[in-house]
Amino acid sequence: MCLDFRSESCSFTVNTAAGPQPSLQGAPRPPPTTTVAGKPGAFEVDPLGCPFTIKLTTRKEHEASCDYRPVRCPNNPSCPPLLTMNLEAHLKECEHIKCPHSKYGCTFIGNQDTYETHLEVCKFEGLKEFLQQTDDRFHEMQLTLAQKDQDIAFLRSMLGKLSEKLDQLEKNLELKFDVLDENQSKLSEDLMEFRRDASMLNDELSHINARLNMGILGSYDPQQIFKCKGTFVGHQGPVWCLCVYSVGDLLFSGSSDKTIKVWDTCTTYKCQKTLEGHDGIVLALCIQGPRLYSGSADCTIIVWDIQTLQKVNTIRAHDNPVCTLVSSHNMLFSGSLKAIKVWDIVGTELKLKKELTGLNHWVRALVASQNHLYSGSYQTIKIWDIRSLDCVHVLQTSGGSVYSIAVTNHHIVCGTYENLIHVWDIESKEQVRTLTGHVGTVYALAVISTPDQTKVFSASYDRSLRVWSMDNMICTQTLLRHQGSVTALAVSRGRLFSGAVDSTVKVWTC
Repeated sequence: MCLDFRSESCSFTVNTAAGPQPSLQGAPRPPPTTTVAGKPGAFEVDPLGCPFTIKLTTRKEHEASCDYRPVRCPNNPSCPPLLTMNLEAHLKECEHIKCPHSKYGCTFIGNQDTYETHLEVCKFEGLKEFLQQTDDRFHEMQLTLAQKDQDIAFLRSMLGKLSEKLDQLEKNLELKFDVLDENQSKLSEDLMEFRRDASMLNDELSHINARLNMGILGSYDPQQIFKCKGTFVGHQGPVWCLCVYSVGDLLFSGSSDKTIKVWDTCTTYKCQKTLEGHDGIVLALCIQGPRLYSGSADCTIIVWDIQTLQKVNTIRAHDNPVCTLVSSHNMLFSGSLKAIKVWDIVGTELKLKKELTGLNHWVRALVASQNHLYSGSYQTIKIWDIRSLDCVHVLQTSGGSVYSIAVTNHHIVCGTYENLIHVWDIESKEQVRTLTGHVGTVYALAVISTPDQTKVFSASYDRSLRVWSMDNMICTQTLLRHQGSVTALAVSRGRLFSGAVDSTVKVWTC
């Protein structure tokens, strides 16, 4: 072994022969490893160890190249310990030499002679360049993967910080929305009051214009008679249906927000109550006696008591959304995909009386008169006897599906998907006119009749309402106030109510 007495100035090897031992002034005492018997302070040098004596500063350098440094056989750790100078001779005789391709699956183990012979026949030797390239490529991929892992860790850290920042922004936004809601509520009240005042002024102005027209033309000007008198705001989604209860001056509106709102149309002009119960869009409303019936995309019909504004019954009506409702002769008719169901109204109960079939598409429009039920589907209007429930006539249309129907004293009117309004003579069932002007689907029709004239109102996807004089079949007025498609109409006491995708309901009077 190499002996180091940890002195920068001198070094020596202990001699085990008899005689006085040399000493060095100032040299540190070495640790007592092996001593000579009976002689304290004398040390024996291993004769099989490294004979070199070195300085402390060169110890590590010497140990790296020292022939006496103990090593292990690289072929098999179970081989006996070796000195560096004996390793080469051992490797020539070692019986545990592995093929250099063992990591690829070669199982050869032998001595130097058999090793060289094996390489000549080893199936991996011919592929060593390819295998080396594969190893190099795999190593590069590992380095790339390690870099990607670092990038992912960095991105996760950034994502965590962004999530915290987003949470904080959401909290701040919620606070701002709360303030905005308060301000909007107050602004809506102020706006409604302003609109009531403006409505009164418009009424006065209309009377003045009417008097002027009477004096100049001798009759009222048919143009620009209907004006928007107010807007009901409160729904959180498009308004799809309207229904008026004239006894109490109530207006019901159904919306995509799955609610029905009850509006006072006489005194306060505010929402009296919000009816909740449907799990889908409210698509249809109908009143029969003291009951309100609502149809929804959740395939149900809910019965409501109008006096208490409470839900009193729910029935699973169809396998598909309930698109339209109408009542007559103590019966309720509901339209859905290729089917109309007829329900007997017994108190708060609905009992299925009959299902009308033979329909070719969605039934989106139903109108009932004293003697007949009119239903619209794809390019077809069917007329049913209200008592026998038999189909007595079929009107063929054009312009796609029928979305709306209105019946006057003299005409049957329908609005279609492709912007058209068809008109038939109610007695002869002959088509007399096709009214054009809308540039979008005609979603709804309504009628206001007086002894002097009959007006039909049409609501369209093009955001407009049109007023049609049925005397000469011309459009006398176009109403443009909604910010979205106009989808529903209702009339009461000479007033027109329109609901739209802009979530509002507007009131029009002349």
